[in-house]
Amino acid sequence: MSGTRGSSEPTDAADSPDVTRTPILGVDSVSGALFNAVGVDSGMSVENEPIAVLYVNDDPDLLELLVTGVERENDRLTVQTATSARDGLETVRGGDVDCVLSDYHMPERNGVEFLRAVREDYPDLPFILFTETGNERVASEAISADATDYVIQQTIGNQHELIVRKVRTHVERRRAEQRAERADERLHELSRTANDVLWTFSADWTELLFVNDAYEEVFGHATETLQSDPASFLDVVSDDDRDRVRLAMERASEGTAQQIEFRVDHPSGMQLWVESHCKPVTDTDGVVERITGFTREITDRKLHERDLAAKNETLDTFTSTVAHDLRNPLNVADGHLDIARRECESEHLEPVADALVRMNDLLADLLALARTGDTIAERTAVEFADVVEASSNNIVTAEVTIDVVDSTRIRCDPGRLKEAIENLLRNAIEHNERPVTIRTGILADGDGVYVEDDGEGIPASERGRIFDSGYTTIRQGTGFGLSIVAEIIDAHGGSVRVREADSGGARFELTGLDPVR
Repeated sequence: MSGTRGSSEPTDAADSPDVTRTPILGVDSVSGALFNAVGVDSGMSVENEPIAVLYVNDDPDLLELLVTGVERENDRLTVQTATSARDGLETVRGGDVDCVLSDYHMPERNGVEFLRAVREDYPDLPFILFTETGNERVASEAISADATDYVIQQTIGNQHELIVRKVRTHVERRRAEQRAERADERLHELSRTANDVLWTFSADWTELLFVNDAYEEVFGHATETLQSDPASFLDVVSDDDRDRVRLAMERASEGTAQQIEFRVDHPSGMQLWVESHCKPVTDTDGVVERITGFTREITDRKLHERDLAAKNETLDTFTSTVAHDLRNPLNVADGHLDIARRECESEHLEPVADALVRMNDLLADLLALARTGDTIAERTAVEFADVVEASSNNIVTAEVTIDVVDSTRIRCDPGRLKEAIENLLRNAIEHNERPVTIRTGILADGDGVYVEDDGEGIPASERGRIFDSGYTTIRQGTGFGLSIVAEIIDAHGGSVRVREADSGGARFELTGLDPVR
């Protein structure tokens, strides 16, 4: 008979298949989708918590020997004692017992009768029958009464190490299961109130392991329908999107996480947009065991994106028309100014030339601001130094030194980031009367980049306003350059701040950019 059921030889219960607990379905299937989201860890450590053991034996000498030996063997264990089953039952009902260790031969009630009494109120409390009786009848009775373990007491030899190991094994397993059950309950409570569809399928999508009630709201089908036919959700996926969904399912089964947007033809007659995220859960060998994830309705978001795209298209058409209509008279005025300069000399011509240049700059900045928006194109990895070089090629840098101190690869919209850096370079040149040295590089914490100069700097009283559209501190400035910088970096999910450089000039720090590590 094994150490837990039917053997006269003691074995470690951790190695016995009879003490393996069936996984709780909810925790086993839902954890991949929810544990990270809610911060619950079903495998929370229980290895350092104290353990209260009750040892019941009518022999005072044996009681004393075991208490001394076990507590010496492991200081996590504290042993209480009782000399009869009646006293032991009272102690258990006191509520401060993690494991019961009991002799078999005792007056009034033997160990198995004591076990049955304990099991009436405490069906999962670890109970180890520790007895010198190793016959099959006692072992059979222990199994029938649901003993957690059965250990034969040796006449010679120190068994304290074995007892400590078994107590720890059973108590830690029970505590882990209790925590998993509590986590399972919390997860199911969350799943019942969640608006997202939470689900888990087998690796080949042929078996539904879990789905919450939100499925009925989003897909318009009863969860029982999906349970009986796990592929039935595809019936309401739009014909134009179904092949893409199937392809994403195949890739998930092969071990690659997926994110996909598709349309659902709801039985109510409405067409909904949804977004699904799924992640394959693998075993230690990397074999996919199941697919878990969530599906969220995003119809309002898609409608907003469509409206925004339409408005942006209208705005782009409008700004292009305005640019054309304004640049034509500017070109005419500039041409006639050039003729006037050739035919006569007048002190009034130079202010006209300055005004035309200012109007042209203002028009360029207004167009850039109108087209900035909140979106960026697909991000690619580029070298920051290359962005700085490309930016400097588009501005007049005579007598200006641009020094790239260090560089790194950044995942961004290169065109938009170049526009932002170009505006910062131009800002440093235009706001300083003398030639300046401009330094660019990576922030010390690696979370972004900086552009600084050794010029006059920006007074602290003005730093809070410099990113406002139209605000400028020089007569010829348009006030839109830094506002465009702020919007571009914001569209990347970052932010821009200004402070004084070590040289006394202005230092702009662009944070939140995505470095390629």
